[in-house]
This record gives sequence, structure tokens and C-alpha cells, in this order.
Amino acid sequence: MRRLTTLAVIAALALSLSACGRKGKLIPPEGSTYPRSYPDVSFPPNPDDRAGGTENQVR
Repeated sequence: MRRLTTLAVIAALALSLSACGRKGKLIPPEGSTYPRSYPDVSFPPNPDDRAGGTENQVR
């Protein structure tokens, strides 16, 4: 009996989650800037990434 109750609760939770969401085209709110294009950021090189075979050394 406990197994049947657990299965019923799991099924109810799964069905309630499957009802969430929108199936059509998403409509952004007024005044939003989505999707936004962000600039490409280049970071300074990491000194540990330099060539020379340091990737196999034990620290």
C-alpha cells in the first residue's frame, strides 16, 4: 500500500511539473532588451597555460 501511495505522489508531482511552461512564442515584457548582445571579452593569458610541458608536473 505504501508503494502505491508513493507512486501516486510521484505521478502527481510529475504531472504538475509538466503543466508548467508556455508552448507558443515567448513574448518579452515591454521595454526589455532581450536578447542582448554582449561584447567579446579577452582575458589576459594565464601564466600556468604557457608552453613548456608544465601540464604534467606534480604540484
